[in-house]
Amino acid sequence: MKKQLFNRKYFAHIAVIVGFSLILGSVFQIVLAAGDFIPGFLAASLLIFICGIVLYLAWCISGRTKMLAWMMVVAFVLRLALGLFFAWGMPRYGYDEDPQNAGFVFEDAYRREADAWHLAKSEASLMTAFGDEYQTDQYGGMLALSALVYRTISPDAYRPWLISIIAAGVMTLSLPFLLSALKRRFDKRVSQWAGWILALYPEGLLVGAAQLREPYFILIFTILFWATVNILDGKKLKLSILTMLLSTGCLFLFSFRIGVPILGVMLVLMWVEFSSKFNRLWIKIAGWAIIILGIAVILYLSWYWVDAVLWWDTLVTIRTSNRVQLHLGALPEWLHFPFILIYGIFQPVLPAAIAAPAPWIWRALGIFRALGWYALLPLLAYALISVWRMKGSKKKRWMIVITALVWLWIFIASARAGGDQWDNPRYRTIFLPWMGLVAGWAVTFARKLKDRWLTRSLIMEGIFLAFFTNWYISRYHPSIPRLEFYASVVLIIVLSLVVIVSGLLRDRHRSKKSFPDSPGD
Repeated sequence: MKKQLFNRKYFAHIAVIVGFSLILGSVFQIVLAAGDFIPGFLAASLLIFICGIVLYLAWCISGRTKMLAWMMVVAFVLRLALGLFFAWGMPRYGYDEDPQNAGFVFEDAYRREADAWHLAKSEASLMTAFGDEYQTDQYGGMLALSALVYRTISPDAYRPWLISIIAAGVMTLSLPFLLSALKRRFDKRVSQWAGWILALYPEGLLVGAAQLREPYFILIFTILFWATVNILDGKKLKLSILTMLLSTGCLFLFSFRIGVPILGVMLVLMWVEFSSKFNRLWIKIAGWAIIILGIAVILYLSWYWVDAVLWWDTLVTIRTSNRVQLHLGALPEWLHFPFILIYGIFQPVLPAAIAAPAPWIWRALGIFRALGWYALLPLLAYALISVWRMKGSKKKRWMIVITALVWLWIFIASARAGGDQWDNPRYRTIFLPWMGLVAGWAVTFARKLKDRWLTRSLIMEGIFLAFFTNWYISRYHPSIPRLEFYASVVLIIVLSLVVIVSGLLRDRHRSKKSFPDSPGD
């Protein structure tokens, strides 16, 4: 009887996926109207169905919980909706530029997909994507995948939104891997926060609705994290090691330079746990020395590329912003790069997104992305300071290392893309699974201890936003009084210090009232 019920549920779920795929496939083709209806409808429906089945199987294997089901459904549907909206809306409401007229948000995706369509229509092997003929994809993996889709299921018309459907499915598939890994190491609330952040974070929604590599990076990141936790727990060792090797190989097809740091942080996480089992200090020192040496060798071998990239991205940021040029002119040259680095951490800048004139679709997108980052940033900052107060050595080591690696990646992303408001947040989002974990831990930790420092960090961010919103708005509306840039910076620092000092004094006063006889008070 139970088996019969299971079969009925199974077929009912498959029927829902089929119906869902057919309806959405027709919506995509009707709204975007690329080529003939039947081929476009079948192509979109097929991809949505394949994604739906894969996601359903992943959900079944991961425990079939209602919370995970809701996360996956919401994540997938929102990304499909955004992909459809941008493909339809950019030609109508965006700037009159070739990428936007073709329905693309990102110019590099527009150029690569054009090359993929050219390759698909040619008689050349798809392996050509990994050669030097096409420069829009340095590694060729994304180019080959797109060309394969066009050649096999959409040979009659150019339908780049098919690739955004795959991206939506790939990004959503990262959820069961992340939650499966987290449930072994963290409590339910932290896992749920991390999952919902991964599902709903605005920049994650955007890249998961576009023809970009980031969804594949994020999926492989979570798969490697899942395999790492399995290996550390001694679970499914053969499967986990094989999965790690295959995932790393796939990752390098998309980008070797992104693959190395992702694999590297997993190895560091393994060493952090394994090293605690050694009693001899020299073994621990030797292990960390090898890790540091490996990082130094990688930096040395890629230094010329890194140096050229940092110089170029900084130059691009300076050239594309008159305000940045003005402020840098008041600083000595050796402070130029640190200024760009800090400026990049605050990108996309919320006050600028609110104040800058732009078509409504771009302004809404800018505010949406910036709100997401400015909601996440104080949680990450709070975690960086508060993680040292954790109890329990094993989990504490994990959180310290993961929080430190997240912040290291934020700085690397800012350095790699300078103050750019597009590339910088995209690179940063590659570590979104761990960013969600750190932010989820911060919220849970602050609630559990009723810690006021999270609220204070939000107050300091509010001070920053208030001053710079005024500063940006007054740029475009001269009648509004404004403070000079550096005067605003000084006032933000002073008022933030007031919040910090008053918070410390208030906590000390409360501590004395709670423990009047405590020595040293």
